[in-house]
Amino acid sequence: MLVAPFCWRRSETACAVAVSALLAFMPPCAWSQATTPAQPPPQPTETDIGRVTTAGQGENVTVVPSATTTRAAALEEKKQAPNIIDVQPLSEIIKLPDVNTAEALQRVPGISLATDSGEGRFIHIRGLDADLNAGSYAGVRLPASNAASASTGNRAVAYDTFPTGIVGGVEVTKTLRPDMDAEGLGGSINLVPRTGAEYGGRSFFEADVGGGIETLRDSPVYHGEFSAGTSFSGGDGIGGLFAGADAFSVVITGVIHSDQRGIDDVEESYSDNQPAVPDKVLSNLQFRWYKYSRERYGTAANFDARATDSTSLYLRVLWSGYLEHGRKHFLVLNGLDTGLGGCTGGSACNQPGYTDPNNPNGYVSAAATLEQDTTDSVERIQTALAILGGSSTFSSFRLDYHGSYAVGSDRFSPSPSSTWTYVDASGNLVPVPIAYDNNTNPKYPTYHTLDGTDPTNPALYQLSNIGLGPSYAKDAEWAGAIDLTIPTGSGTHTAEWKFGLSGRWRHRTNEGSSPSWTPNGAIGLPPYTYGPPQIYYNHMYNIGPWINLDQVANLYGGSNGTISDDPVADASTNTDDNEDVYAAYGQYSARFGNWGLLAGVRVESTHATYRGNLYNSDSDTNTPASESNSYTNAFPTLQGRYYFSEQLVARLTYASGIARPGFEQITPGAMISTVGRTVTVGNPALKPTIGQNFDGTLEWYPGNGQIAALGLFGKVFTNYILLTEDHPPSYPFPGLGPSGTPVVVQSYLNGPAHVWGVEAQYQQQLLFLPRPWNGLGFSLNGTAVDSRAEIHPGIFGLLPSTSKFTWNVALFYESGPLELRLAADYVGQNLFAFANQPPFSIGTITSNASDIYSSARLTMDFGASYAVSHVVRVYFDAKNLLNTPLEFTETPSWYRPIQREFYDVTLLAGVRLTFN
Repeated sequence: MLVAPFCWRRSETACAVAVSALLAFMPPCAWSQATTPAQPPPQPTETDIGRVTTAGQGENVTVVPSATTTRAAALEEKKQAPNIIDVQPLSEIIKLPDVNTAEALQRVPGISLATDSGEGRFIHIRGLDADLNAGSYAGVRLPASNAASASTGNRAVAYDTFPTGIVGGVEVTKTLRPDMDAEGLGGSINLVPRTGAEYGGRSFFEADVGGGIETLRDSPVYHGEFSAGTSFSGGDGIGGLFAGADAFSVVITGVIHSDQRGIDDVEESYSDNQPAVPDKVLSNLQFRWYKYSRERYGTAANFDARATDSTSLYLRVLWSGYLEHGRKHFLVLNGLDTGLGGCTGGSACNQPGYTDPNNPNGYVSAAATLEQDTTDSVERIQTALAILGGSSTFSSFRLDYHGSYAVGSDRFSPSPSSTWTYVDASGNLVPVPIAYDNNTNPKYPTYHTLDGTDPTNPALYQLSNIGLGPSYAKDAEWAGAIDLTIPTGSGTHTAEWKFGLSGRWRHRTNEGSSPSWTPNGAIGLPPYTYGPPQIYYNHMYNIGPWINLDQVANLYGGSNGTISDDPVADASTNTDDNEDVYAAYGQYSARFGNWGLLAGVRVESTHATYRGNLYNSDSDTNTPASESNSYTNAFPTLQGRYYFSEQLVARLTYASGIARPGFEQITPGAMISTVGRTVTVGNPALKPTIGQNFDGTLEWYPGNGQIAALGLFGKVFTNYILLTEDHPPSYPFPGLGPSGTPVVVQSYLNGPAHVWGVEAQYQQQLLFLPRPWNGLGFSLNGTAVDSRAEIHPGIFGLLPSTSKFTWNVALFYESGPLELRLAADYVGQNLFAFANQPPFSIGTITSNASDIYSSARLTMDFGASYAVSHVVRVYFDAKNLLNTPLEFTETPSWYRPIQREFYDVTLLAGVRLTFN
């Protein structure tokens, strides 16, 4: 405890002073407590599922390090680790309404969360994009199930596919060890399976049943999960194997979470045609109403068998993901940058320029067009994984071995999306004069027509087409590894040598099609609408009556229309990639009294073949393209630590890692127009990004699940990958030879980059206070990051996904049966994506005016639970208390929003049952 000894020895007045000082983070007396000499802590041991035992908590009680039991045990794992890690057990995760592991990870120092559809999805570590970090389950690499990462690397793990209840905890490694895969420039995340460790080897059964409401659409939420574990005798065994008590053990977990999240969204696109038009003139404005019905599921099974006293075997199986049904309705105003020529709608006509003469903050479009859109999509994203392995101990060494198969997939079933336009009897778009104002309050743009046209009137619209757009992406990997561990030394001088070999064989494919059904005659919208007008977005906007999506879907394929598709264009984006990685390593870890050391090197050899198509959009032809690439890299590490006492640890580390080029970045496929002389192409010559990582930390562990830590880190990268554009006089493709017009080539290049930062965390429960106040506590962590690269020619800035500041603050009360927690999470603004057009030229255009930024956001959640008995605990959760929007802007300025969506509060209550 940080201040309890102070309070035990001094008056109540002194205690009050100490409490006041605590609000300034650390009372001076806390650091001057008497400490015991440092002793080598017990080394973390791998234990069989269902048979792990842990000591109780309290003064002078040894806490066994664990990622799956208590906060104190997780901090003990962090303290004893030879490298820099953070650990969050499930017992802490469930104290807040984090429905998936991405949201649980946002509470960890150095983590920032990328969200979509109202939930966390991708994880950035220490300011580095999700594609540059690694993910694993039980130490086996996870595939990329969702290919929607912002930087198009298609390597990022989508953690929204893993419900929190399916894991026992999460580990975030910030300095890699040689016995780990070298991928992970920011760090590596390991999802730890459920073990039953908290039950000390006893059989157990847990259940969680809850329900609630998504308040934006008043839609229901359902939650259910279970976990059960036991061990049983092998009797006389089989030929002497698998014999005796507790020879077998099993833990099985299942989770299902169903919600129907509503999303209110407004999006706009800017004309970006300055100086011909004013800076804030829009090209379109979209009012979007969503309802996502998502069924998240997961099941995991962990089997262990003791073959002999020296050999154990295990099987780990995981299947997790979600099925999402998205129903969307848009009202779209197009052509808002058409100017005033030809205007016939009223007094605003024939005015110079675009400015609205009746509103100096507004603009007028003479010939905007109106559109209504719907989407009725079904998408399944999931991950399946199986690991078969074991461990054999001999007189002087131990062998660990495993083989695994993991596959992630993203399938869009045929999903009808309809477009309805305002046309005349001849099928021509009807121009509508519109005045709009996106300056007075850029977050709530307003508009009105100048000729009395009502854009919400279904009678205006006729069906243009219905598309289906199915697609399927799969990322699969076979892997195997064998590790040899040789322990040496004894007493206060312990060490081990470790050597290993591994291989990973990855196969990634992506394919899709875009069939479309076009009616042969006029089909009006009114028969497909029903109900009152949809007024949404804080009652700001009316988008017209509901559109019956089921009836719209039934139109597709009818005899009164024609199905068309371009299989060549469909195949242009298909990919088929193989990437094999072979590795060998050697490492030495030791503890000499107060000193600890980890040193070693890992060598990885990559052999890959990437396949795509060179698509000529003018001739509608594909030319198959294939590129092979091989390289070998060495990754040394030297990580030291010093235990000033059992409570105070200092670390100084050097580690290295790699990020292989993203699949979309390195693909040989291209989109080519010989008429427009444009090429959008990957760069098969890209080199992998290599990171040199330097860290220094000071960590204080006063016990009882408390910590104070401060760290500095730096990362220097060679061959960092960024989007670029060049204007060569020609390009090696038929029809793009030298001429008077240069070729516009968008691709990717390597360059230098670096990241520097500081990271801090503090957690304390005020145990020195009298009951019941001793249940009060607080935790906070924060990360400040500065990164730099040449993001455009001549323009240096933060790397994509780097937020200068991220922090978490939580106030909690934990005493007896009652637990309360209020938590806030802040993620600063960051560069989300580069624009899809110039400026990306080399030596010519050097503006970043069209880059897309994710706005800063502050979220707040609340969790409460009460143990009615040892068996029954009731809980209540409230998520997104601040109704924080997800907002993107063009340029860093809040004044140029391009998307702003919000979700409102989610409430959930339920009961947890525990039998053991």
